Amino acid sequence: MALNSRGAVDPRWLTHNQSVGYGLQLATVTVYNPSSEDKTYDADTNTWSGSNTDLYAGPARIQPENRITDGVQEFNPTTLQNVNIILPYNKNTLEGSNGVLPDIRPNDKIRVTASPYNLTLEKFIYSVTGVLNSSNAWERTLLCRVDIELDPTNV
Repeated sequence: MALNSRGAVDPRWLTHNQSVGYGLQLATVTVYNPSSEDKTYDADTNTWSGSNTDLYAGPARIQPENRITDGVQEFNPTTLQNVNIILPYNKNTLEGSNGVLPDIRPNDKIRVTASPYNLTLEKFIYSVTGVLNSSNAWERTLLCRVDIELDPTNV
């Protein structure tokens, strides 16, 4: 084999270290498109019925960014925080999807359905703001924003 006959990155590199990252994905999330909602509000009981069409449901790692920003809307002053939500990119983890993550786009929403070590993460709805990712496909990072004053757990 010639010295320069293969690429700089060994092809096994992507799969060799995946288990480390996946081991850190301790939360479970559901990603959905809010325009796919089939919900009806009952004013008499103050409840919602129906469901969303889920784009993804499974393990994830939630990583808040350090900076918090204030909303500039005068009618709804609020505090926003940017959060990275990291999904696995492994066909063995994504059962039923042939190993391909769904087409997640800005304005899709994310709910944390389980977070055993930080239950507070379950009290928010995260809005996807960015979906582009690295060409090293061993995880997928979604850039999100969350209103940390809003508690939509009863919605």
